[in-house]
Amino acid sequence: MHRLWKGLNSQLRYQIIFPFLLLTFVVAVAGSFVVFYLLSQALKQRFDTELANVTRSASDALISQEQANLQFLRQAAFASANVETGAPSVADAIAAGDSKGLAQALEPFFKDGALSPGVRLDRLIAFDTQGRSMVDFERRTSPQGDGYITNPPIDLNGAWFTDKIISGTSDDQGDKYAGLIQFADTNTLYFATIAPVYKGDKVAGGLIAAMHVDSLLAVMTTRSRADGITLYDQSGRVISTTFGDTVAPMSLDLLSAFEANTSPFETVLFRNEVIDNHEYQFAYVPLMVRGSSVGILAPARSRDYILDTWNSTVWPVMGLIGALALAIFVVGIFIARHITMPLEELARTSTEIAEGKLDRRARIGSENEIGQLAVSFNQMTEFLVRLYDQVQAEASQRAAIVESITDGIVVVDDQGNIKMINRATRRLMSITDDAPMPEKLSDIPMQRLVEGVPGFGTQRAQDLFTLGEYIVRASIAPVVGGDGTRSGYVCLLQDMTAEVEVDRARTNFIGTISHELKTPLQVISGNADVLIRGMVGRLNDEQANCVEAIRQHTNNMTGLLQNVITIAHLDSGATTTDLAPVELLRPIDEANWRVQSQIKAKGLTLNVQIPEGLRPVLADFDHVRQVVYQLLDNARRYTHEGSITVRALDCGDHVRVEVTDTGRGIPPDMQEQVFQRFIRGDGTSEGINSAERGIGLGLAICKQLVERQGGTIGVTSIPNQGSTFYFTLRYANDTSGPENETTLAAAA
Repeated sequence: MHRLWKGLNSQLRYQIIFPFLLLTFVVAVAGSFVVFYLLSQALKQRFDTELANVTRSASDALISQEQANLQFLRQAAFASANVETGAPSVADAIAAGDSKGLAQALEPFFKDGALSPGVRLDRLIAFDTQGRSMVDFERRTSPQGDGYITNPPIDLNGAWFTDKIISGTSDDQGDKYAGLIQFADTNTLYFATIAPVYKGDKVAGGLIAAMHVDSLLAVMTTRSRADGITLYDQSGRVISTTFGDTVAPMSLDLLSAFEANTSPFETVLFRNEVIDNHEYQFAYVPLMVRGSSVGILAPARSRDYILDTWNSTVWPVMGLIGALALAIFVVGIFIARHITMPLEELARTSTEIAEGKLDRRARIGSENEIGQLAVSFNQMTEFLVRLYDQVQAEASQRAAIVESITDGIVVVDDQGNIKMINRATRRLMSITDDAPMPEKLSDIPMQRLVEGVPGFGTQRAQDLFTLGEYIVRASIAPVVGGDGTRSGYVCLLQDMTAEVEVDRARTNFIGTISHELKTPLQVISGNADVLIRGMVGRLNDEQANCVEAIRQHTNNMTGLLQNVITIAHLDSGATTTDLAPVELLRPIDEANWRVQSQIKAKGLTLNVQIPEGLRPVLADFDHVRQVVYQLLDNARRYTHEGSITVRALDCGDHVRVEVTDTGRGIPPDMQEQVFQRFIRGDGTSEGINSAERGIGLGLAICKQLVERQGGTIGVTSIPNQGSTFYFTLRYANDTSGPENETTLAAAA
């Protein structure tokens, strides 16, 4: 037996089975609830049946009241003359218009009807064929006591029944009518029965027997044994109720449900309402008078019957359920405690390990699955501790490597939040090791290097930034994990201050040497020109050819040196760009004038096509002139026959200037490279050996000058057919500026 218990207790599933056995008892409790539910439904059905009977009794009471009123009117209408009192018959008095005699004849009937428990008359009115009341008796309801008052004559021509009575109209129900009436002289609503009075075969007038609707509801409540009755009109507004002023109008959903009920007397609509803190159940049926619905009748009975039955039953059942729940709770606590104690030990152990107590281990002595889980947990913890120590050692080594790198390293997440910077970055930012690092990559005060940018190499003006007193080259790359997901970026800041200074010194040296060489070349060119002109004596043909070669090569060298000087000025920041409105024809004409003699000397034709009325452009006059000159000189060098055309095209928001030649053209693979420094579009031996060959700086200068003015430059060319170099400029009335500088933070 002990071994069996030990075997069962060693498996967690058997420890969980016992609570499910207790659920069987819970099912029994649920069964008792089902029985209680069925009982409550039976009570509700019985209550609904009784309320339906009450509703029918209320309708029967209305019919009985209508019959009593008709009987009363029949007696009054056919009353003969009273010899003792001298009162005439009712028909004669109405026909003769004798109001005094009519009042004398009807007074006994009114007093009898007012006191009759069947009629309960509140008002008796006789009217003639003109629709005017002749007699109007009304029972007094004031504190002065019982009795009646005589109302002054009223006009009944606007009432729904007057024309029917006077004309003697009959329908399926006869020539007598009943319904709800509100007379013009009062706000009181009456339930009235109206009958014609005949003098012979003709209608002499009519009689109205009316009782207050409040009195009618009181009678119907008494006869039907209802706890209260409410009368609504067809739109759901309360007409009268025995509950005082506490009944609200019918809601829209209730009214819609009532109107949708096609058999209201067979399937009665029930709703529960709370009135004066008491719950009532209402039954809604049409108020039928002479076969027509004139309103909605809603008898109500208190639900205290059901509530009392519920209260007398619910407490014993609730007590039983509570006792069972308490027992289950106690047993469940015991079982759950037995199961969860080892799990709590595992949870405490994992929490303490997470807090840094790596020597903590789970102490569980049971031999079931939880015990085996504890052993595996301890083994896993040992493995993770060893792995953690290894990771920490590797992380420390990586951190040391990162700190020892001389270039700045910044690690950011996808939102641009800085996660780490190394010591080199702190040096570049001039912040101490204990100072807080910037929060965002955009907080690093880097500005793109624009002026004095080194001009040799592929990285020119693209990734150089100023950072305090340093110039750095910035590059950024995503951090991609083994699963291919990106977790941030790494930004490398390379200190280029020394390299930039060396490059600037080299540029200054080249510019200085170029200036020094330019002066003697100009002297040589000038003297050669003097010799060619024969100003110091006439030269023979051979001498003239030699001097012309000297002058041509000297001019070529002077142009090359001028380009080198221009590049040096651009790189050093000495060249400034002053944008102002410029008439485009002026700088183009000056550029043409400088080069037109050389173009004509080669037998080429120069065409200028500038449209009239071209708007001024926003540009630097000298820059535009130099760009056009460089493009024309470039076209002259590589065109041996044909023409060179300069044209300006109005492109709406900017102007496009084109220089088209009929030269040898540029190979497609070279067209994107010709704007780089020291790249020439013609690499043939003929171009290399040409006396007019350049060193590949002219187009690079054009590109920088155009971009400084906010424009773009490009080329389209077909080999052996010619080339078209073009650049764009903004109009002076264009408010948009050149593209804003892009910072490293924006790139990230």
